[in-house]
Amino acid sequence: PRYSEPEFMSSAPFLFRDDGSLVKKSSHDVSLEEVEEMQEEYYLGSYFCGRDVSAADMVWAPYLERYALQLPLLFPNTKTCNPRSTAYEEVNAWYLAMERLPAYACCVQGDARHWRKSLEQVIPLHNERAAATSDDEEKVTSLPPVPKQFGWWARKNQRGEELWNEYATTESRPWLADTPGREVALYLMRNREGILAAAADASSSMDLAPGDADEALREVIQLLVDWKMGAGSNEGDAAKSVTEISENGRQMAQLVSERIEVPRDMGMIPALALVEFVQSIQPSSQ
Repeated sequence: PRYSEPEFMSSAPFLFRDDGSLVKKSSHDVSLEEVEEMQEEYYLGSYFCGRDVSAADMVWAPYLERYALQLPLLFPNTKTCNPRSTAYEEVNAWYLAMERLPAYACCVQGDARHWRKSLEQVIPLHNERAAATSDDEEKVTSLPPVPKQFGWWARKNQRGEELWNEYATTESRPWLADTPGREVALYLMRNREGILAAAADASSSMDLAPGDADEALREVIQLLVDWKMGAGSNEGDAAKSVTEISENGRQMAQLVSERIEVPRDMGMIPALALVEFVQSIQPSSQ
Protein backbone atom coordinates (compact mmCIF):
# COMPACT_ATOMS: atom_id res chain seq x y z
CA PRO A 1 0.00 0.00 0.00
CA ARG A 2 1.16 3.51 -0.83
CA TYR A 3 1.87 6.35 1.61
CA SER A 4 2.72 4.00 4.48
CA GLU A 5 4.36 5.67 7.47
CA PRO A 6 8.13 5.33 6.84
CA GLU A 7 8.91 5.64 10.55
CA PHE A 8 7.04 2.38 11.22
CA MET A 9 8.41 0.36 8.30
CA SER A 10 10.94 -1.58 10.37
CA SER A 11 8.37 -2.55 13.01
CA ALA A 12 4.94 -2.64 11.37
CA PRO A 13 5.15 -1.98 7.61
CA PHE A 14 2.21 -1.10 5.35
CA LEU A 15 -0.36 -0.82 8.15
CA PHE A 16 -0.40 2.90 9.00
CA ARG A 17 -0.30 6.03 6.86
CA ASP A 18 1.82 9.09 7.50
CA ASP A 19 -1.30 11.25 7.98
CA GLY A 20 -2.37 9.37 11.11
CA SER A 21 -4.89 7.12 9.38
CA LEU A 22 -5.02 3.36 8.98
CA VAL A 23 -4.34 1.76 5.63
CA LYS A 24 -7.77 0.70 4.46
CA LYS A 25 -8.79 -2.91 3.95
CA SER A 26 -9.40 -2.26 0.25
CA SER A 27 -5.77 -1.14 -0.17
CA HIS A 28 -4.50 -4.33 1.43
CA ASP A 29 -6.78 -6.40 -0.80
CA VAL A 30 -5.53 -4.67 -3.94
CA SER A 31 -1.87 -4.97 -2.94
CA LEU A 32 -2.12 -8.68 -2.18
CA GLU A 33 -4.09 -9.35 -5.35
CA GLU A 34 -1.35 -7.61 -7.36
CA VAL A 35 1.35 -9.72 -5.73
CA GLU A 36 -0.72 -12.83 -6.43
CA GLU A 37 -1.04 -11.87 -10.09
CA MET A 38 2.67 -11.12 -10.34
CA GLN A 39 3.51 -14.53 -8.90
CA GLU A 40 1.22 -16.24 -11.38
CA GLU A 41 3.28 -14.72 -14.21
CA TYR A 42 6.44 -16.47 -12.95
CA TYR A 43 5.01 -19.96 -13.21
CA LEU A 44 8.45 -21.63 -13.24
CA GLY A 45 8.91 -21.17 -9.50
CA SER A 46 7.55 -19.66 -6.30
CA TYR A 47 10.13 -16.92 -5.85
CA PHE A 48 9.50 -13.40 -7.10
CA CYS A 49 11.61 -13.93 -10.21
CA GLY A 50 10.79 -17.55 -10.83
CA ARG A 51 12.74 -20.69 -9.96
CA ASP A 52 15.66 -19.16 -8.05
CA VAL A 53 15.81 -16.84 -5.08
CA SER A 54 16.90 -13.32 -6.05
CA ALA A 55 17.59 -9.88 -4.61
CA ALA A 56 13.86 -9.12 -4.91
CA ASP A 57 13.06 -11.87 -2.40
CA MET A 58 15.80 -10.70 -0.04
CA VAL A 59 14.56 -7.10 -0.08
CA TRP A 60 10.89 -7.91 0.43
CA ALA A 61 11.15 -10.82 2.86
CA PRO A 62 11.54 -8.75 6.07
CA TYR A 63 8.54 -6.59 5.23
CA LEU A 64 6.26 -9.35 4.02
CA GLU A 65 7.11 -11.51 7.00
CA ARG A 66 5.86 -8.79 9.37
CA TYR A 67 2.90 -8.11 7.09
CA ALA A 68 1.71 -11.73 7.20
CA LEU A 69 1.77 -11.82 11.00
CA GLN A 70 0.48 -8.33 11.78
CA LEU A 71 -2.18 -7.65 9.14
CA PRO A 72 -4.52 -10.40 10.45
CA LEU A 73 -4.28 -8.82 13.91
CA LEU A 74 -5.73 -5.56 12.61
CA PHE A 75 -8.30 -7.28 10.41
CA PRO A 76 -9.13 -10.51 12.26
CA ASN A 77 -11.36 -13.12 10.68
CA THR A 78 -10.91 -11.48 7.28
CA LYS A 79 -9.62 -13.97 4.75
CA THR A 80 -8.51 -11.39 2.21
CA CYS A 81 -6.40 -9.64 4.84
CA ASN A 82 -4.36 -12.73 5.59
CA PRO A 83 -1.50 -13.13 3.08
CA ARG A 84 -1.17 -16.80 4.03
CA SER A 85 -4.83 -17.69 3.54
CA THR A 86 -6.22 -19.75 0.68
CA ALA A 87 -7.27 -16.48 -0.97
CA TYR A 88 -3.64 -16.05 -2.07
CA GLU A 89 -2.23 -19.44 -3.03
CA GLU A 90 0.76 -18.02 -4.92
CA VAL A 91 1.62 -15.57 -2.14
CA ASN A 92 1.54 -18.35 0.43
CA ALA A 93 3.68 -20.51 -1.87
CA TRP A 94 6.30 -17.75 -1.75
CA TYR A 95 6.29 -17.80 2.07
CA LEU A 96 6.70 -21.58 2.04
CA ALA A 97 9.55 -21.33 -0.46
CA MET A 98 11.36 -18.83 1.74
CA GLU A 99 10.96 -21.12 4.75
CA ARG A 100 12.78 -23.83 2.80
CA LEU A 101 15.87 -21.60 2.50
CA PRO A 102 18.34 -22.62 5.23
CA ALA A 103 19.70 -19.11 5.83
CA TYR A 104 16.23 -17.59 6.10
CA ALA A 105 14.67 -20.27 8.32
CA CYS A 106 17.73 -20.65 10.55
CA CYS A 107 18.86 -17.04 10.93
CA VAL A 108 16.51 -14.38 9.54
CA GLN A 109 12.91 -15.45 10.12
CA GLY A 110 11.13 -13.90 13.10
CA ASP A 111 8.28 -15.30 15.13
CA ALA A 112 4.69 -14.22 15.73
CA ARG A 113 5.32 -13.23 19.34
CA HIS A 114 8.10 -10.79 18.43
CA TRP A 115 6.16 -9.15 15.61
CA ARG A 116 3.05 -8.86 17.77
CA LYS A 117 5.13 -6.99 20.35
CA SER A 118 6.47 -4.72 17.63
CA LEU A 119 2.93 -3.91 16.52
CA GLU A 120 1.83 -3.27 20.10
CA GLN A 121 4.69 -0.77 20.49
CA VAL A 122 3.72 1.12 17.34
CA ILE A 123 -0.02 1.34 18.04
CA PRO A 124 0.22 4.00 20.82
CA LEU A 125 2.29 6.21 18.51
CA HIS A 126 -0.24 5.80 15.73
CA ASN A 127 -3.15 6.50 18.09
CA GLU A 128 -1.50 9.76 19.20
CA ARG A 129 -1.37 10.91 15.59
CA ALA A 130 -4.95 9.82 15.01
CA ALA A 131 -6.02 11.82 18.07
CA ALA A 132 -4.24 14.88 16.72
CA THR A 133 -6.44 14.72 13.64
CA SER A 134 -9.56 14.34 15.81
CA ASP A 135 -10.46 11.11 14.06
CA ASP A 136 -11.02 8.43 16.67
CA GLU A 137 -12.18 5.96 14.03
CA GLU A 138 -8.58 5.65 12.87
CA LYS A 139 -7.40 4.47 16.29
CA VAL A 140 -6.59 0.85 17.05
CA THR A 141 -8.44 0.10 20.26
CA SER A 142 -7.61 -3.58 20.68
CA LEU A 143 -6.04 -6.66 19.13
CA PRO A 144 -7.26 -10.26 19.23
CA PRO A 145 -6.26 -12.02 22.46
CA VAL A 146 -2.94 -13.83 22.63
CA PRO A 147 -3.48 -17.55 21.95
CA LYS A 148 -3.34 -19.69 25.07
CA GLN A 149 -1.65 -22.64 23.40
CA PHE A 150 2.04 -22.90 24.23
CA GLY A 151 4.30 -22.35 21.25
CA TRP A 152 1.72 -20.40 19.23
CA TRP A 153 4.44 -18.00 18.17
CA ALA A 154 6.68 -20.55 16.40
CA ARG A 155 6.18 -21.37 12.73
CA LYS A 156 6.28 -25.15 12.27
CA ASN A 157 8.88 -26.50 9.87
CA GLN A 158 9.00 -30.23 9.12
CA ARG A 159 12.52 -29.94 7.68
CA GLY A 160 14.02 -28.25 10.73
CA GLU A 161 16.85 -30.70 11.39
CA GLU A 162 17.70 -30.95 7.69
CA LEU A 163 17.74 -27.18 7.17
CA TRP A 164 19.87 -26.62 10.25
CA ASN A 165 22.35 -29.28 9.17
CA GLU A 166 22.75 -27.58 5.81
CA TYR A 167 23.03 -24.13 7.35
CA ALA A 168 25.37 -24.98 10.22
CA THR A 169 27.63 -27.63 8.76
CA THR A 170 27.45 -27.66 4.97
CA GLU A 171 28.26 -23.97 4.72
CA SER A 172 31.06 -24.10 7.31
CA ARG A 173 29.86 -22.08 10.28
CA PRO A 174 32.03 -23.52 13.07
CA TRP A 175 30.56 -21.23 15.72
CA LEU A 176 27.20 -23.01 15.43
CA ALA A 177 26.22 -26.34 16.98
CA ASP A 178 25.52 -29.26 14.67
CA THR A 179 21.87 -29.71 15.72
CA PRO A 180 19.11 -27.24 16.67
CA GLY A 181 18.87 -28.75 20.16
CA ARG A 182 22.59 -28.28 20.75
CA GLU A 183 22.37 -24.73 19.45
CA VAL A 184 19.79 -24.01 22.16
CA ALA A 185 22.09 -25.66 24.71
CA LEU A 186 24.93 -23.37 23.55
CA TYR A 187 22.71 -20.33 23.97
CA LEU A 188 21.83 -21.40 27.52
CA MET A 189 25.48 -21.85 28.43
CA ARG A 190 26.51 -18.52 26.92
CA ASN A 191 23.69 -16.70 28.72
CA ARG A 192 23.82 -18.70 31.93
CA GLU A 193 24.16 -15.77 34.35
CA GLY A 194 21.19 -13.84 32.99
CA ILE A 195 18.98 -16.92 32.91
CA LEU A 196 19.87 -17.88 36.49
CA ALA A 197 19.19 -14.32 37.65
CA ALA A 198 15.76 -14.42 36.00
CA ALA A 199 14.97 -17.79 37.57
CA ALA A 200 15.96 -16.52 41.03
CA ASP A 201 13.91 -13.33 40.67
CA ALA A 202 11.03 -13.30 43.14
CA SER A 203 8.75 -11.93 40.42
CA SER A 204 9.32 -14.97 38.20
CA SER A 205 7.18 -18.08 38.28
CA MET A 206 10.14 -20.07 39.64
CA ASP A 207 11.74 -18.04 42.47
CA LEU A 208 14.45 -20.70 42.94
CA ALA A 209 17.50 -20.59 45.14
CA PRO A 210 20.67 -20.01 43.06
CA GLY A 211 21.89 -23.59 43.54
CA ASP A 212 18.55 -25.10 42.54
CA ALA A 213 18.28 -22.86 39.48
CA ASP A 214 21.79 -23.81 38.36
CA GLU A 215 21.02 -27.51 38.75
CA ALA A 216 17.79 -27.15 36.76
CA LEU A 217 19.56 -25.28 33.95
CA ARG A 218 22.27 -27.95 33.75
CA GLU A 219 19.59 -30.61 33.51
CA VAL A 220 17.89 -28.84 30.60
CA ILE A 221 21.19 -28.32 28.77
CA GLN A 222 22.12 -31.98 29.15
CA LEU A 223 18.80 -33.11 27.68
CA LEU A 224 18.95 -30.65 24.78
CA VAL A 225 22.34 -32.00 23.69
CA ASP A 226 20.65 -35.22 22.52
CA TRP A 227 17.31 -33.67 21.53
CA LYS A 228 16.10 -34.17 17.94
CA MET A 229 13.30 -32.25 16.25
CA GLY A 230 10.23 -34.04 14.94
CA ALA A 231 7.76 -36.50 16.43
CA GLY A 232 9.28 -39.92 16.99
CA SER A 233 12.86 -38.67 16.59
CA ASN A 234 13.76 -39.20 20.25
CA GLU A 235 13.81 -42.81 21.27
CA GLY A 236 15.40 -45.10 23.84
CA ASP A 237 17.46 -43.54 26.62
CA ALA A 238 16.99 -40.01 25.23
CA ALA A 239 13.20 -40.25 25.36
CA LYS A 240 13.29 -41.80 28.81
CA SER A 241 15.51 -39.02 30.17
CA VAL A 242 13.12 -36.37 28.86
CA THR A 243 10.13 -37.94 30.61
CA GLU A 244 12.09 -38.13 33.86
CA ILE A 245 12.99 -34.45 33.96
CA SER A 246 12.53 -32.79 37.34
CA GLU A 247 9.84 -30.21 38.03
CA ASN A 248 12.50 -27.52 38.39
CA GLY A 249 13.97 -28.54 35.04
CA ARG A 250 10.55 -28.38 33.43
CA GLN A 251 9.94 -24.91 34.80
CA MET A 252 13.40 -23.77 33.72
CA ALA A 253 12.80 -24.88 30.13
CA GLN A 254 9.46 -23.06 30.14
CA LEU A 255 11.06 -19.90 31.52
CA VAL A 256 13.76 -19.90 28.86
CA SER A 257 11.24 -20.45 26.05
CA GLU A 258 9.26 -17.43 27.21
CA ARG A 259 12.38 -15.20 27.29
CA ILE A 260 13.71 -16.03 23.85
CA GLU A 261 13.45 -13.34 21.17
CA VAL A 262 13.51 -14.66 17.60
CA PRO A 263 15.71 -13.97 15.69
CA ARG A 264 17.64 -11.74 18.11
CA ASP A 265 18.62 -14.55 20.48
CA MET A 266 18.42 -17.49 18.10
CA GLY A 267 16.93 -18.42 14.76
CA MET A 268 13.49 -19.87 14.16
CA ILE A 269 14.69 -23.47 13.79
CA PRO A 270 16.48 -23.67 17.18
CA ALA A 271 13.59 -21.78 18.78
CA LEU A 272 11.18 -24.32 17.30
CA ALA A 273 13.35 -27.12 18.69
CA LEU A 274 13.04 -25.53 22.12
CA VAL A 275 9.26 -25.29 21.75
CA GLU A 276 9.03 -28.97 20.79
CA PHE A 277 11.28 -29.88 23.72
CA VAL A 278 9.13 -27.98 26.22
CA GLN A 279 5.97 -29.55 24.80
CA SER A 280 7.49 -33.02 25.18
CA ILE A 281 8.24 -32.58 28.88
CA GLN A 282 4.80 -31.40 29.92
CA PRO A 283 3.08 -33.80 32.34
CA SER A 284 0.32 -34.60 29.85
CA SER A 285 2.87 -35.98 27.39
CA GLN A 286 4.29 -38.52 29.76
